[in-house]
Amino acid sequence: MHHHHHHSSMDDPIGLFVMRPQDGEVTVGGSITFSARVAGASLLKPPVVKWFKGKWVDLSSKVGQHLQLHDSYDRASKVYLFELHITDAQPAFTGGYRCEVSTKDKFDCSNFNLTVHEAM
Repeated sequence: MHHHHHHSSMDDPIGLFVMRPQDGEVTVGGSITFSARVAGASLLKPPVVKWFKGKWVDLSSKVGQHLQLHDSYDRASKVYLFELHITDAQPAFTGGYRCEVSTKDKFDCSNFNLTVHEAM
């Protein structure tokens, strides 16, 4: 088994993420999904995932017309998939976002950016 870890620095020894959310861009009115995958093989129960915009806005409080949160578990690969789904994107949605994952004894977070372009 070969495990390839791409870390820009050594400040991420835990690495709960199998796949981190990537930066994204979308046109006003469009949809975009950010995905985070978390290894579940060594976890006794599902990790707790929180999505934030900016520093403090917990997106679970914003779920509704423009924003949905989904999660699922793939038994075969033992990987949890967490998704932040944005529909009918607005210019105000542009900015920095963060995905935080915590388990009983581990914590990891990942930052990503969304750019919303004006429709031409």
